[in-house]
Amino acid sequence: MFKRRVLGVVGALAAAAAMNVSAHAASLTLAHHNAVGSQISNRGEALKACVEGADVDLAIQHLPAAQLGTAKEVIEQVMLGAVDMSITDTAYLSEIQPELAAFQLPFIFQGWDHAERAMEGDAGNLLKSTLAENQNMVVLATMHNGFRDLLTVDKPVRSMEDMQGVEFRSPPLPLWLTMFERLNVQPVTVPWSEVYTAMQTGLVDGLETTPEGMVSSKTFEVGKFVTRTGHMYNLTTLVISKTVFDRLNADQQTALQSCADAFQSEGNVEVRALAEESLKVMQDAGIEIIEVDKTPFQDALKPAWPELAPKGNVQPFIDAIGNAS
Repeated sequence: MFKRRVLGVVGALAAAAAMNVSAHAASLTLAHHNAVGSQISNRGEALKACVEGADVDLAIQHLPAAQLGTAKEVIEQVMLGAVDMSITDTAYLSEIQPELAAFQLPFIFQGWDHAERAMEGDAGNLLKSTLAENQNMVVLATMHNGFRDLLTVDKPVRSMEDMQGVEFRSPPLPLWLTMFERLNVQPVTVPWSEVYTAMQTGLVDGLETTPEGMVSSKTFEVGKFVTRTGHMYNLTTLVISKTVFDRLNADQQTALQSCADAFQSEGNVEVRALAEESLKVMQDAGIEIIEVDKTPFQDALKPAWPELAPKGNVQPFIDAIGNAS
């Protein structure tokens, strides 16, 4: 019932958008699963304001917080052109284009600067061409989401050995499940919207996400320890249906791309600053921030890349990312 309702809503929105485009005044729908008030959602609002201030008869209806369905459902509708645009990440995109799992491989990125060089170079171009050719999507921008750390309730992780016996929340994605198994951890699949309760009730002992994610979700309120593993990098992508983008006139395309460039450049600065601010917020709240030796984690996970990303031809992506280091 829910899925039929979603499809009906997005179908109506798509039809309305198509009529508007044909009259050279377009209204685009931007849908995603990120919470209202999160950094990503705020970037969506900034994109909307930028586009609508460009005087090219282009408007954006911004629908965050899974109003049109889950991340996976929305991306599927962007592929079909039923939803115009979305802000998502390569983890969800890899479910439809397996090669993109390369971006999630543990420790493939060495830091913020490495990620920016990769996305401004061959890795970014490969991402764009792959989605355009195979999934009817135009990548308008990429942006840091951040490096992921560990948050635990009452079991501090000071070494890889401390991971054993700890139950960590995992998204229902094969790469995460395999990664936890390689670390001798028991993954527990819990929807992100239920993570706070899962930690509060003891269903899980901890989670892994970015420091900003720990703060925006308020999960740090039920945690005591943050371990700075930086084991995985998250890449945010701003995508639009190629069918929809091609319907826009030249001025509208130029304005949208210009605003998307600002989405990326300003967003990258924001995310880097937010990571440090979020750690300070948690430290001020009494959370212990643990700096850990990453070498054992790297030794366990880097040789497992073929197992973690077994589908699709990931090697060109691995090479492109590595060449930017």
